[in-house]
Amino acid sequence: MHFLVIQHLDIEPPALIGEVLSDAGHQLTTIHLDQGEQLPASLTGISGVIMMGGPQSANDDSDYIQNEVAWVKQAEERGVPMLGICLGAQIMAKAAGAEIIRSPLRELGWFPVYHTTAGKDDPLFASMPEGLGVFQWHGETFSLTDAMSLLITHPDVAAQAFRLGRAQYGLQFHIEVNEPIIERWIAHGESEREHLGIEGINILHKESALYLKSMQQFCSVMINNWLKEITA
Repeated sequence: MHFLVIQHLDIEPPALIGEVLSDAGHQLTTIHLDQGEQLPASLTGISGVIMMGGPQSANDDSDYIQNEVAWVKQAEERGVPMLGICLGAQIMAKAAGAEIIRSPLRELGWFPVYHTTAGKDDPLFASMPEGLGVFQWHGETFSLTDAMSLLITHPDVAAQAFRLGRAQYGLQFHIEVNEPIIERWIAHGESEREHLGIEGINILHKESALYLKSMQQFCSVMINNWLKEITA
C-alpha cells in the first residue's frame, strides 16, 4: 500500500509509525507543507494519510494550513483512512467541524491516558494498557462533534483520541517518538523549556526511561491494527 505522510516541521517525522509501515512492506511518500510542498490534487492511489505534529495551529490563517484543513475535510468525506498526530489530529477535528481551543493544561511530558466506553471496544485501542503513559507536547486541544467518537481520555484534557469513519483516527499524544526526537524537541522548544524548567526537564527524562518502551510497544500494535482496519 501507499501512504502519504504530511509533515509540518522537519523534526516531527512519523518515526516509529513509519518504521512499522515500512517493515510491513508499504511505501511512504512525505510532503513537507512548511517548506512549500503541495498536497496532491487527487486522492487516487493513496491507501492512507498520516498527518504529523508541528508548532502551527489548526486555526492559523496561513494558506497552507487552511488549504490542508479543506483537503483533509474532502478526504474525510471520501472515507480515506487517516491517522492524525497532535496538530494532525487537531486539523482532522477542525475539518470535522470541531473548535480548536487553548488546552486547560499545557501537557508537556508524560501523562497517563484512559479508555472511554467506546475505546474499550475499538479495534485500535482495545488492547491499550489502561493508564498507559504517553508523550505529550501541546498547548491546544479540540472540542468534540457528533461525528467524532471519543476513545481515549484524561481527567484534565478530555480529548485524547477519537475516531471518525472506519480507519480514521486522531491522537492528541505522540505515540511515534523515540529518545532522540524528544531531545530535539526539548532543544528546539524555547517556550516549552521555560515552562518545564530544569526540574521539569529532569522529571521528563526520568519518566522517559520508565514509560517510553511500553508506549513504543503499543504503537507497533496499534499501527498493525490500523493496517488490518484498512484492509478489512
